[in-house]
Amino acid sequence: MQYPLTEKIGEPELLVGREKQFKHFGKWIKNIPKRLSKSRVIIARRKSGKTSFVQRIFNQLWTENGAVIPFYFEFDENKMWYPNLAIKYYRAFASQYISFITRNSKLIKHPLSLEKIREFGVKESITALVDDVDFLLQNKGIEGSHDLMWDTACHAPHRFADLYDQRILVILDEFQNITKYIYRDEKCKEEPDETLAGSYHSLAESKIAPMLVTGSYAGWLLKVISQYLEAGRLSQIRFSPYLTEDEGLEAVYKYASFYEEPITNDTAMQINKLCMADPFFISCVIISSYEDKDLTTSKGVADTVDYEISE
Repeated sequence: MQYPLTEKIGEPELLVGREKQFKHFGKWIKNIPKRLSKSRVIIARRKSGKTSFVQRIFNQLWTENGAVIPFYFEFDENKMWYPNLAIKYYRAFASQYISFITRNSKLIKHPLSLEKIREFGVKESITALVDDVDFLLQNKGIEGSHDLMWDTACHAPHRFADLYDQRILVILDEFQNITKYIYRDEKCKEEPDETLAGSYHSLAESKIAPMLVTGSYAGWLLKVISQYLEAGRLSQIRFSPYLTEDEGLEAVYKYASFYEEPITNDTAMQINKLCMADPFFISCVIISSYEDKDLTTSKGVADTVDYEISE
């Protein structure tokens, strides 16, 4: 297993459990080469582990080097002029695409410039890369062409899959942010363009480059999908933040081991129960800054959990 995409969970071994979810999505991914998989959206609250989950899917697909090429992009909570978003998005896609076919993992962490992407396209006779880069560079300074720049970027995965008879999984994390942080004016002083999510209206139906969408605000995400993508275009998957009892207990031992925090078998079970097998809350308790923290006694665990909840 390789990890070209740095996972937010930190140490990869801290991602425990989720066997049911990985099995479920594994079947869905196996059907992508046969063009049978419909785009999906993961519905979950914040700190439920969905980002780590989809990032692991990316790393698994990249490592397998099989029939499905993964593309991961996170819409940040940062204001951005949308021609710059087009360039950032395209650089991420093209770099990850090149990384997959060349097995150069460094390109995931350090995307190529447009000029380097063009050089690769010329060298390997991938004309789509050359034409796309030329278009983006030529039109950035032309205000009336910014819509076409974004169209070129966001449609790239589907176009490449169609042109080269490939299958690409488009993973879009924190998708709802596209409606709040992307601006049409360069200084980002006016209102954000809430309609940009509609760019994916037809792409959500792609069977050669299906989408896997996530977001941290379930209500906001569902509203965006309903308004701009038509809810029926994406199959909704409810993602529980809670592990099974056994998986939660494994998480307790893992976090305690990595953070070198003393626990006992009895207190491990107590932590798991009080945290309801939620790995985020388990981690909060294990790394708690509570001054009187003692996770080797029942009272110490209860006091630490109380401190984390009340604070």
